[in-house]
Amino acid sequence: MTPAQKEIFLVIDEFWKRFGYGPTIDDIMRLTGEAGRGNVSRKMKALIEIGVCKGVKGKARSIRPSYLRVRDIE
Repeated sequence: MTPAQKEIFLVIDEFWKRFGYGPTIDDIMRLTGEAGRGNVSRKMKALIEIGVCKGVKGKARSIRPSYLRVRDIE
């Protein structure tokens, strides 16, 4: 995991702990200072591919840390 991916993972993890649902790409951009939606999206996709996060394609706010068990998200 790269430092940029780790930062995004920590934002996702903390967002879930605080609010009980996943952040949007815009939320992650605002909290990390990233400039482009594509960059954030690519890093989120990489987190899913390496297995530290899960998500449902085409579903907003579905990204979550893999250790969370959430019903009715899929």
